[in-house]
Amino acid sequence: MNLLIKLPIATDIVFRYFCNNSCSGLHSQHGYANFGFKLIATTTHKYGDRSLYNLSAKTNLQDLETKKSQFDVELIQGFSVQKAGNAIAECEDIWGCVQRNPIMSIALSDGATESSFTREWASSLVTAFTDRQLPWQEVYACATTWLLPLQATWQQWLKQQDLSWFAKRKAGEGAFATFVSLEVFADLSWKSLAVGDSCLFVVRDRTLQKSFPLQKSHEFNNRPRLIGTNVKAANINILQIHGVAKCGDHFYLATDAIACWIFKQIESNQDPWVKLEQIRTQDLFAKWVTELRDRYEIANDDTTLLCLKIQDATEVHCES
Repeated sequence: MNLLIKLPIATDIVFRYFCNNSCSGLHSQHGYANFGFKLIATTTHKYGDRSLYNLSAKTNLQDLETKKSQFDVELIQGFSVQKAGNAIAECEDIWGCVQRNPIMSIALSDGATESSFTREWASSLVTAFTDRQLPWQEVYACATTWLLPLQATWQQWLKQQDLSWFAKRKAGEGAFATFVSLEVFADLSWKSLAVGDSCLFVVRDRTLQKSFPLQKSHEFNNRPRLIGTNVKAANINILQIHGVAKCGDHFYLATDAIACWIFKQIESNQDPWVKLEQIRTQDLFAKWVTELRDRYEIANDDTTLLCLKIQDATEVHCES
């Protein structure tokens, strides 16, 4: 029985709760309960999930308070492909990218298929993080601060749903998802939070500087750490890392299938970054993922790849 259903009510509750600001009206009324986040505003928000939409875009920072920065953060890749044999509506990866202070906030979540309403939960996690009103200092001082109200809202919504006894019992066990985020600040410092096997890769001159939260391909398994709707926030081990970027750096965010492939390439003395740089469109990404699956080089799973590039502002303006 397919328990993943369209829930516009839940979308409205979560969005109203976390987006009481001047930008809240920009969100689609259908939200993530339809076919994922589509283009919302050219220079404000971009959202995506495991659909075949091409969501890559160049960030325009001129209207932000950080407009005096000598660099731009450019979203150069934002691609997703659903598991082979599944419909777009069954995709459970969600990502969101918002411009603000910090000048760029991006998050990626991969819903755990075995639980109910995982697509909605992954969407809620991403939206709650990127659209939060909490100062960033509070979030990184206590990484679960942004999570507590979301869990409370989720439980209130679940009680209001008219579900069969079986669906109610299944949903009562909770929804689960992995999570990884990246925020870049005006001084080129950056911070990241993560739970599970969705990964961040920091690449400079086609050389891996850092990977987070995993370090090797053998760390991937069928029981990754997850953020759950029923798990006490205090018991969720949200890891965090920070660093300082340079112009030219690439930040890749990937769900487990791509992340594991990247590690295996590195462990085999291959260079995955050259290949990834060549994938500039959604069609090329979908074709490449299909080829990897056919050769059994990558798991048949929902697959998402995001990439942010730190670029000299004068170079960006000259190109535009």
